[in-house]
Amino acid sequence: MSKLSERLKVLRNKKKITQQTIADLVGVNRATYTNWENGKREPELDKVVELATELNSTVDYLLGNSDINYLDITENELKNLSTEEAKILSDEIKKNLFAIFDIGKNKFNMTNEEMEIMKVLVIKQFLKEAEEEKEKDRNDSSNP
Repeated sequence: MSKLSERLKVLRNKKKITQQTIADLVGVNRATYTNWENGKREPELDKVVELATELNSTVDYLLGNSDINYLDITENELKNLSTEEAKILSDEIKKNLFAIFDIGKNKFNMTNEEMEIMKVLVIKQFLKEAEEEKEKDRNDSSNP
């Protein structure tokens, strides 16, 4: 069994979802997903990125290129990261985002200019949601 197939099963079970559920989330039939999980076939790169996203994993961890899943980290662990560990985490997140953008660019036949606009829109949305979450936390802490 490959690292990919082992990790697909472990991460899916950790999320307590069925093979049918994860198959539906990434747009394949259950038999196709089962073949991936059993190591009989391997998904295309765009499906690996979708699987990593749905399973809260980095692509590198899912493929076995890293033994640490930098996206499966608790808030407490995050606060206690060393500067070097935080840099590694940041680099892993950037690699995942760039892989997602590259696949989206190819899948939707986007120009470089359209892709740059999309990146800006995604970053703006992320920052907006982060600010809304901080505001919500401030309101929750001031209203016991």
